[in-house]
Amino acid sequence: MAIFQRFRLHPTFWLLVVISVWTGHFLEIITLCILVFIHELGHVAAAWSYGWRIQSIELLPIGGVAKTDEWGTVPAKEEIVVALAGPFHHVWMVLFSLLAFHLGWWSEAWTTYFIQGNLFIALFNLVPIYPLDGGRVLQALLSYVLPYRLCITVTYWVSIILTIGLIGWGLSSSFPLFTISLFLLMTNIKHLRSHHLQYLRFLLYRHHNGINHDVPIRRIVLQQPIITSSLMDRWYKESYHVFELKDKSGTLMGFIPEERLLKKYFEDGKIGKIQDLVG
Repeated sequence: MAIFQRFRLHPTFWLLVVISVWTGHFLEIITLCILVFIHELGHVAAAWSYGWRIQSIELLPIGGVAKTDEWGTVPAKEEIVVALAGPFHHVWMVLFSLLAFHLGWWSEAWTTYFIQGNLFIALFNLVPIYPLDGGRVLQALLSYVLPYRLCITVTYWVSIILTIGLIGWGLSSSFPLFTISLFLLMTNIKHLRSHHLQYLRFLLYRHHNGINHDVPIRRIVLQQPIITSSLMDRWYKESYHVFELKDKSGTLMGFIPEERLLKKYFEDGKIGKIQDLVG
Protein backbone atom coordinates (compact mmCIF):
# COMPACT_ATOMS: atom_id res chain seq x y z
CA MET A 1 0.00 0.00 0.00
CA ALA A 2 1.75 3.14 -1.22
CA ILE A 3 0.07 5.30 1.41
CA PHE A 4 2.27 8.36 1.00
CA GLN A 5 1.38 8.51 -2.69
CA ARG A 6 -2.19 9.10 -1.50
CA PHE A 7 -1.39 11.79 1.05
CA ARG A 8 -2.87 15.17 0.20
CA LEU A 9 -2.89 18.66 1.66
CA HIS A 10 -6.07 20.60 1.01
CA PRO A 11 -5.26 23.95 -0.68
CA THR A 12 -6.73 25.86 2.27
CA PHE A 13 -4.34 24.04 4.61
CA TRP A 14 -1.58 26.43 3.52
CA LEU A 15 -3.69 29.30 4.81
CA LEU A 16 -3.45 27.72 8.26
CA VAL A 17 0.33 27.52 7.91
CA VAL A 18 0.54 31.21 6.99
CA ILE A 19 -1.67 32.21 9.93
CA SER A 20 0.38 30.09 12.35
CA VAL A 21 3.62 31.74 11.20
CA TRP A 22 2.04 35.20 11.35
CA THR A 23 0.77 34.67 14.92
CA GLY A 24 3.97 33.01 16.16
CA HIS A 25 2.33 29.64 16.87
CA PHE A 26 3.84 27.63 14.02
CA LEU A 27 5.29 24.84 16.22
CA GLU A 28 2.03 24.39 18.16
CA ILE A 29 -0.15 24.28 15.03
CA ILE A 30 2.17 21.95 13.13
CA THR A 31 2.27 19.63 16.18
CA LEU A 32 -1.53 19.42 16.13
CA CYS A 33 -1.44 18.68 12.40
CA ILE A 34 1.04 15.85 13.00
CA LEU A 35 -1.25 14.46 15.71
CA VAL A 36 -4.17 14.56 13.28
CA PHE A 37 -2.06 12.80 10.64
CA ILE A 38 -1.11 10.03 13.09
CA HIS A 39 -4.78 9.78 14.06
CA GLU A 40 -5.71 9.21 10.41
CA LEU A 41 -2.88 6.70 10.02
CA GLY A 42 -4.56 4.74 12.80
CA HIS A 43 -7.71 4.49 10.70
CA VAL A 44 -5.71 3.52 7.62
CA ALA A 45 -3.74 0.81 9.45
CA ALA A 46 -6.92 -0.80 10.77
CA ALA A 47 -8.68 -0.50 7.40
CA TRP A 48 -5.67 -1.99 5.60
CA SER A 49 -5.62 -4.94 8.01
CA TYR A 50 -9.19 -5.75 6.91
CA GLY A 51 -8.36 -5.38 3.23
CA TRP A 52 -10.38 -2.19 2.71
CA ARG A 53 -9.88 -0.11 -0.42
CA ILE A 54 -8.06 3.03 0.77
CA GLN A 55 -8.23 6.16 -1.34
CA SER A 56 -6.24 8.85 0.47
CA ILE A 57 -5.40 10.80 3.61
CA GLU A 58 -6.17 14.49 3.35
CA LEU A 59 -5.29 17.20 5.86
CA LEU A 60 -7.72 20.11 6.12
CA PRO A 61 -7.48 23.32 8.16
CA ILE A 62 -10.12 21.88 10.51
CA GLY A 63 -8.69 18.37 10.78
CA GLY A 64 -8.06 15.35 8.58
CA VAL A 65 -9.90 12.59 6.78
CA ALA A 66 -8.91 9.09 5.72
CA LYS A 67 -11.00 8.28 2.66
CA THR A 68 -11.94 4.66 1.98
CA ASP A 69 -14.43 3.03 -0.34
CA GLU A 70 -15.89 0.59 2.16
CA TRP A 71 -18.23 2.34 4.63
CA GLY A 72 -21.62 0.62 4.43
CA THR A 73 -20.33 -2.40 2.52
CA VAL A 74 -18.40 -4.19 5.27
CA PRO A 75 -19.40 -5.74 8.62
CA ALA A 76 -20.39 -3.24 11.31
CA LYS A 77 -17.74 -4.63 13.67
CA GLU A 78 -15.04 -3.70 11.13
CA GLU A 79 -16.46 -0.18 10.85
CA ILE A 80 -16.35 0.17 14.65
CA VAL A 81 -12.74 -1.05 14.90
CA VAL A 82 -11.57 1.23 12.08
CA ALA A 83 -13.41 4.22 13.58
CA LEU A 84 -11.94 3.67 17.06
CA ALA A 85 -8.41 3.00 15.78
CA GLY A 86 -7.82 6.73 15.29
CA PRO A 87 -8.64 7.81 18.88
CA PHE A 88 -6.76 4.76 20.22
CA HIS A 89 -3.50 6.06 18.74
CA HIS A 90 -3.67 9.06 21.06
CA VAL A 91 -3.32 6.71 24.03
CA TRP A 92 0.21 5.65 23.13
CA MET A 93 1.12 9.23 22.16
CA VAL A 94 0.11 10.44 25.62
CA LEU A 95 2.12 7.63 27.21
CA PHE A 96 5.11 8.56 25.04
CA SER A 97 4.88 12.20 26.14
CA LEU A 98 4.89 11.15 29.80
CA LEU A 99 7.97 9.00 29.17
CA ALA A 100 9.68 11.89 27.38
CA PHE A 101 8.96 14.19 30.31
CA HIS A 102 10.19 11.58 32.80
CA LEU A 103 13.46 11.20 30.85
CA GLY A 104 13.93 14.95 30.74
CA TRP A 105 13.49 15.26 26.98
CA TRP A 106 10.48 17.54 27.19
CA SER A 107 9.57 20.43 29.45
CA GLU A 108 6.52 20.32 31.68
CA ALA A 109 4.80 23.05 29.63
CA TRP A 110 5.34 21.25 26.32
CA THR A 111 4.25 17.90 27.78
CA THR A 112 1.07 19.50 29.08
CA TYR A 113 0.33 21.05 25.67
CA PHE A 114 1.03 17.75 23.88
CA ILE A 115 -1.28 15.79 26.21
CA GLN A 116 -4.04 18.38 25.96
CA GLY A 117 -3.80 18.32 22.17
CA ASN A 118 -4.10 14.54 22.10
CA LEU A 119 -7.03 14.50 24.50
CA PHE A 120 -8.89 17.19 22.58
CA ILE A 121 -8.49 15.46 19.21
CA ALA A 122 -9.42 12.04 20.62
CA LEU A 123 -12.43 13.18 22.67
CA PHE A 124 -13.79 15.54 20.01
CA ASN A 125 -13.66 12.76 17.41
CA LEU A 126 -15.65 10.49 19.74
CA VAL A 127 -18.62 12.88 19.75
CA PRO A 128 -21.47 11.00 17.97
CA ILE A 129 -21.59 13.36 14.99
CA TYR A 130 -21.03 12.03 11.48
CA PRO A 131 -18.45 11.88 9.89
CA LEU A 132 -16.47 12.03 13.15
CA ASP A 133 -15.40 8.66 14.56
CA GLY A 134 -18.18 8.72 17.14
CA GLY A 135 -20.76 9.28 14.41
CA ARG A 136 -19.43 6.33 12.42
CA VAL A 137 -19.58 4.14 15.52
CA LEU A 138 -23.16 5.32 16.15
CA GLN A 139 -24.21 4.39 12.62
CA ALA A 140 -22.53 0.99 12.86
CA LEU A 141 -24.24 0.22 16.20
CA LEU A 142 -27.64 1.34 14.92
CA SER A 143 -27.25 -0.97 11.91
CA TYR A 144 -27.63 -3.94 14.29
CA VAL A 145 -31.11 -2.88 15.43
CA LEU A 146 -32.64 -0.67 12.71
CA PRO A 147 -33.33 -1.13 9.00
CA TYR A 148 -30.28 0.32 7.29
CA ARG A 149 -32.09 3.15 5.52
CA LEU A 150 -33.62 4.29 8.82
CA CYS A 151 -30.22 3.82 10.50
CA ILE A 152 -28.63 6.22 8.01
CA THR A 153 -31.39 8.81 8.42
CA VAL A 154 -31.29 8.68 12.24
CA THR A 155 -27.50 9.09 12.23
CA TYR A 156 -27.66 12.25 10.16
CA TRP A 157 -30.52 13.79 12.15
CA VAL A 158 -28.76 13.10 15.46
CA SER A 159 -25.60 14.62 13.97
CA ILE A 160 -27.46 17.74 12.81
CA ILE A 161 -29.10 18.28 16.20
CA LEU A 162 -25.84 17.84 18.11
CA THR A 163 -23.97 20.04 15.64
CA ILE A 164 -26.46 22.87 16.11
CA GLY A 165 -25.71 22.64 19.83
CA LEU A 166 -21.97 22.82 19.12
CA ILE A 167 -22.49 25.87 16.90
CA GLY A 168 -24.21 27.66 19.78
CA TRP A 169 -21.41 26.68 22.13
CA GLY A 170 -18.80 27.82 19.63
CA LEU A 171 -20.46 31.21 19.17
CA SER A 172 -20.13 31.91 22.88
CA SER A 173 -16.73 30.35 23.55
CA SER A 174 -14.56 29.43 20.56
CA PHE A 175 -14.42 30.62 16.95
CA PRO A 176 -12.48 27.49 15.78
CA LEU A 177 -15.18 25.28 17.35
CA PHE A 178 -17.86 27.38 15.64
CA THR A 179 -16.09 26.97 12.27
CA ILE A 180 -15.67 23.21 12.63
CA SER A 181 -19.28 22.80 13.77
CA LEU A 182 -20.56 24.82 10.81
CA PHE A 183 -18.60 22.56 8.46
CA LEU A 184 -20.04 19.46 10.16
CA LEU A 185 -23.58 20.87 9.87
CA MET A 186 -23.22 21.49 6.14
CA THR A 187 -21.69 18.03 5.68
CA ASN A 188 -24.59 16.29 7.42
CA ILE A 189 -27.24 18.30 5.58
CA LYS A 190 -25.57 17.28 2.33
CA HIS A 191 -25.46 13.61 3.40
CA LEU A 192 -29.09 13.68 4.54
CA ARG A 193 -30.24 15.01 1.17
CA SER A 194 -28.44 12.19 -0.64
CA HIS A 195 -28.92 9.41 1.91
CA HIS A 196 -30.98 7.41 -0.61
CA LEU A 197 -27.85 7.13 -2.78
CA GLN A 198 -25.88 5.68 0.14
CA TYR A 199 -28.67 3.18 0.76
CA LEU A 200 -28.91 2.28 -2.93
CA ARG A 201 -25.15 1.68 -2.99
CA PHE A 202 -25.54 -0.68 -0.03
CA LEU A 203 -28.31 -2.63 -1.80
CA LEU A 204 -26.36 -2.78 -5.05
CA TYR A 205 -23.28 -4.10 -3.23
CA ARG A 206 -25.44 -6.74 -1.52
CA HIS A 207 -26.92 -7.71 -4.89
CA HIS A 208 -23.51 -8.25 -6.50
CA ASN A 209 -21.58 -9.67 -3.53
CA GLY A 210 -24.12 -11.08 -1.11
CA ILE A 211 -23.18 -11.03 2.55
CA ASN A 212 -19.81 -12.64 3.26
CA HIS A 213 -19.84 -12.89 7.06
CA ASP A 214 -21.93 -14.72 9.63
CA VAL A 215 -25.14 -12.86 10.39
CA PRO A 216 -28.49 -13.89 11.85
CA ILE A 217 -31.37 -14.78 9.53
CA ARG A 218 -34.17 -12.23 9.73
CA ARG A 219 -37.62 -13.42 8.71
CA ILE A 220 -39.84 -10.65 7.36
CA VAL A 221 -43.54 -11.39 6.95
CA LEU A 222 -45.21 -9.99 3.84
CA GLN A 223 -48.98 -10.18 3.93
CA GLN A 224 -51.24 -9.32 1.02
CA PRO A 225 -51.84 -6.60 -0.08
CA ILE A 226 -48.16 -5.60 -0.24
CA ILE A 227 -46.86 -2.10 -0.93
CA THR A 228 -43.88 -3.00 -3.09
CA SER A 229 -42.57 0.58 -3.20
CA SER A 230 -41.60 0.39 0.49
CA LEU A 231 -40.42 -3.22 0.43
CA MET A 232 -36.78 -2.39 -0.35
CA ASP A 233 -36.57 -0.03 2.64
CA ARG A 234 -36.78 -2.93 5.09
CA TRP A 235 -33.26 -4.27 4.60
CA TYR A 236 -31.02 -4.71 7.66
CA LYS A 237 -27.29 -4.39 7.10
CA GLU A 238 -26.35 -7.06 9.64
CA SER A 239 -28.93 -9.67 8.66
CA TYR A 240 -29.71 -12.17 5.93
CA HIS A 241 -33.34 -11.82 4.88
CA VAL A 242 -35.95 -14.42 4.13
CA PHE A 243 -39.35 -12.98 3.23
CA GLU A 244 -42.43 -15.01 4.17
CA LEU A 245 -45.36 -14.31 1.84
CA LYS A 246 -48.85 -14.76 3.26
CA ASP A 247 -52.27 -14.21 1.74
CA LYS A 248 -55.03 -12.05 3.22
CA SER A 249 -56.13 -14.86 5.53
CA GLY A 250 -52.61 -15.34 6.92
CA THR A 251 -51.92 -18.59 5.10
CA LEU A 252 -48.27 -19.08 4.16
CA MET A 253 -47.76 -18.95 0.40
CA GLY A 254 -44.00 -19.48 0.36
CA PHE A 255 -40.58 -17.96 0.93
CA ILE A 256 -38.47 -15.45 -1.00
CA PRO A 257 -34.70 -15.36 -0.31
CA GLU A 258 -33.12 -11.92 -0.47
CA GLU A 259 -31.02 -12.75 -3.55
CA ARG A 260 -34.14 -13.34 -5.64
CA LEU A 261 -35.75 -10.08 -4.57
CA LEU A 262 -32.59 -8.06 -5.21
CA LYS A 263 -32.11 -9.69 -8.61
CA LYS A 264 -35.65 -8.81 -9.63
CA TYR A 265 -35.32 -5.23 -8.34
CA PHE A 266 -32.03 -4.36 -10.03
CA GLU A 267 -32.32 -6.35 -13.25
CA ASP A 268 -35.94 -5.49 -14.05
CA GLY A 269 -36.06 -2.08 -12.39
CA LYS A 270 -39.14 -3.04 -10.38
CA ILE A 271 -40.39 -5.88 -8.22
CA GLY A 272 -43.67 -6.53 -10.03
CA LYS A 273 -45.90 -9.30 -8.72
CA ILE A 274 -44.32 -10.46 -5.48
CA GLN A 275 -46.03 -13.86 -5.64
CA ASP A 276 -44.09 -14.68 -8.81
CA LEU A 277 -40.87 -14.72 -6.75
CA VAL A 278 -42.03 -17.39 -4.31
CA GLY A 279 -39.79 -20.43 -4.36
